[in-house]
Amino acid sequence: MTRIMLLAILILACPAMQCAGQRVNSISKKLKRTENQAATSHSEPFDTIPAYDGCIRFSGYEKTLRATKETVFASNMLEERDISAITFTITYTDNSGRLLHKRHLTVHQEIPAGETRKIDFPSWDRQMTFYYSGSPRPRVSAIPYDIVMEADTILLSRDI
Repeated sequence: MTRIMLLAILILACPAMQCAGQRVNSISKKLKRTENQAATSHSEPFDTIPAYDGCIRFSGYEKTLRATKETVFASNMLEERDISAITFTITYTDNSGRLLHKRHLTVHQEIPAGETRKIDFPSWDRQMTFYYSGSPRPRVSAIPYDIVMEADTILLSRDI
């Protein structure tokens, strides 16, 4: 009986030993990087720069009481470069100036030089109790708020 158990264990263990022995590193150690590969791997298709006054303009912000998204128009004020993404900060305050919420968003949106694009992003008001003071006043009781939008960083497309 013990011989049969020993034989069964050996039979089951043999395939596991063969699998471990068959492992071979298939990557050749003689491979070398070519000059073309080295040059292309370091150039990235974008430039990230801090946003300065006058490079981007936000306008037309809107968020109604029951809206699940917020909308704003972003204008690329740069004359020669296209924008691929914008990182900005939105500060939400009530009518007396108290801070309600503050968040940082990164939105990937192609904005050609000198043009304007509409940007939609999820609303911060998940309970749908606030409305933007510049939007139409709702018929039901709701809390108005105001915003300040500041661009932090812009990602510029690199012309290659």
